[in-house]
Amino acid sequence: MSITSPFLHGPRVSTQAAYQYLQRLFTQPAHQVPPVCLWGKHGIGKTELILALAQEKSWPCRVINPAQFEEMGDLIGLPYLDHKEVGGALSRFAPPEWIPQGEGPGILLIDDFNRADDRILRGLMALWQARRLSSWALPEDWYILLTGNPEGQQYSVTPVDEATISRMLHLELVFDLESWTQWAQASGLPEKAIEFVRLHPESIDGEQTTARTLTFLFRLWQQYGQPMPPDPQLALLAHSAVGAQAAQAFVAFLANESIPLPSAADFLDANAAIQQSLLDQLLTGELPRVDRLATLGQRILDYLQTHPELSAQQAAGLEQFLLSPTLPADQRLVLLHGLSKQGHSVLGQLLRHGELSKLVLG
Repeated sequence: MSITSPFLHGPRVSTQAAYQYLQRLFTQPAHQVPPVCLWGKHGIGKTELILALAQEKSWPCRVINPAQFEEMGDLIGLPYLDHKEVGGALSRFAPPEWIPQGEGPGILLIDDFNRADDRILRGLMALWQARRLSSWALPEDWYILLTGNPEGQQYSVTPVDEATISRMLHLELVFDLESWTQWAQASGLPEKAIEFVRLHPESIDGEQTTARTLTFLFRLWQQYGQPMPPDPQLALLAHSAVGAQAAQAFVAFLANESIPLPSAADFLDANAAIQQSLLDQLLTGELPRVDRLATLGQRILDYLQTHPELSAQQAAGLEQFLLSPTLPADQRLVLLHGLSKQGHSVLGQLLRHGELSKLVLG
């Protein structure tokens, strides 16, 4: 019986959770670990996650796309006569080029596996179950990972039966804002781009606008020198990479950046007068820019997430910012709760102030 929803066989997890799961799984001998399939919509980062894992471990990673296999020979190899056998030659199959030859550990990635023809899928079952096909075997220390798109969601995929499904472990990847933010910061994407996704996560519609297409846009925008409105190239670039709604939202977001924000490190290093000057710019006038203040607060929390220890100057800068009388109470509370959730080392210093201590404990 065909499985119409393969996600029934695996939990919904972020890319970060999937990464940690695979790290733990890879502590076991490869020949004892069943194949693991990462399901999810296009552009969620399934393939990139596996390649990043292999790179971190300095493991070789062989990638195949069985949708490109037209004949069984592409899967099992071509026959040849082995004359080494006593009593006459035997017909064997030579391993195809994509089969790993060296010792592991390594990863064999079968990408978009359920886009292959049904006949190829049936042939692959032996590889998942016995780690061998015909005359050759997968080296013992190589792990098998797969990626697949869901059925019934306008994807051109082959239905996968229960016998195939039951021979794998399964995870469904879903977009997670925090996981993506950490990845984007580590990958050097522009801070403004990261802030846009934080403020507009709904722009990722899973169709034309995905985490992958947004990354394309942000990298191109970075290479173009980060043009700002009314540069006509900006709108052209945005609409060529993502859906119309996300493109318009990104251009509008950049157009509204009338007050530039410093980096978190520069802001925490600044003295009280400079910090207060920025607060005055954001909060005075007919239309206070509390959205920009919230962006600054999130930028600080992101910085603290990757810097568990602050210098004395930065710790003092954070303290004076939180104690500023013009900082809105809700923003102060958001920052303190974020620090508490992180368990940051600077929290102990801040809790010496009665007002801040009450907010955290309350």
